[in-house]
Amino acid sequence: MKFQAAAVLAATMAFAQPAAAQMAPSTAPAPLPYPEMRERQPDDPLQGLRFEVAGGYDRLEINYVEDDTKYYDGADGVRYGGEIGYDLAIGGKVLVGAYAAYAGSSIKRCDDFGVAIGTICQRPKSEVSGGARVGLRIGRQSQLYGKVGYASMPLEFSLDTIRESETYAGFHFGFGGELGIGGGAFVKAELVATDFRTNGKTYEDLNFDRRHAVAGLGVRF
Repeated sequence: MKFQAAAVLAATMAFAQPAAAQMAPSTAPAPLPYPEMRERQPDDPLQGLRFEVAGGYDRLEINYVEDDTKYYDGADGVRYGGEIGYDLAIGGKVLVGAYAAYAGSSIKRCDDFGVAIGTICQRPKSEVSGGARVGLRIGRQSQLYGKVGYASMPLEFSLDTIRESETYAGFHFGFGGELGIGGGAFVKAELVATDFRTNGKTYEDLNFDRRHAVAGLGVRF
């Protein structure tokens, strides 16, 4: 009888062990009901579609070189406009992007040639430009960048009531910086120089240079 009772007890314990194992709480994390319910990674504040407005100093200069001497003259004004672009991070530090911009200016230059000719004025109209830029990340929300592109500028000539215009185009180069201020917003400052070609134009024997230094506010989506 003792051996039979021991056998029954052993069999009962052997049967109870798997059941107890099944009833024990599992230490493995429960799967999420939906795959998208994972921890969201923070967005890169320097990457994506951006839109910005800017304004500042603008100078249009006309010059020529004769006997190794450079002669120049020009006019100053206020530049204002906007830019749209897209930036993409490649690696941890480098960003590349493309942009298109539109800008106006208050520049107007007038010269009085007397009664025989009258007063002749030159005024740059709205400038359209586009190109590419490369940035170097400085911290999480700021970068320094260089840009290169192509710009087109109609130049209006007026003599009393007579008005005509020619379109000048050329390459521009610049550099600037950008600092995020939260919520996708950022502030920027940049300096750009443009060399407009005059071949086949009214000022064919002269050169047009344009310089502008602007500060702006933008938002990245």
